[in-house]
Amino acid sequence: MQHKTPAPTCRPLLPRHPRWDEFIERLAGPEACNFQTDRWTCFGDVRFTTKILREMGLDEPSIDVSTAYFRDHGGYCDCEVIFNVDHPR
Repeated sequence: MQHKTPAPTCRPLLPRHPRWDEFIERLAGPEACNFQTDRWTCFGDVRFTTKILREMGLDEPSIDVSTAYFRDHGGYCDCEVIFNVDHPR
């Protein structure tokens, strides 16, 4: 699926953001962690998270704020953003 990159935005993408569900769907989908298969992908970092946020039009300061928030909430890697930030315990 091809996604168009909108003009950069200066607002972090956090769980209450209107595009949060889109972000999580993309992160869990085939372009990132790929949870639809028996063998999903995570490299122990936030490379997919950062790539998707950039493709969604976030500027670098907003990406930095978003990933810092994710780390503060247990999202140290792409899969943990889904497990710990999107579905907190």
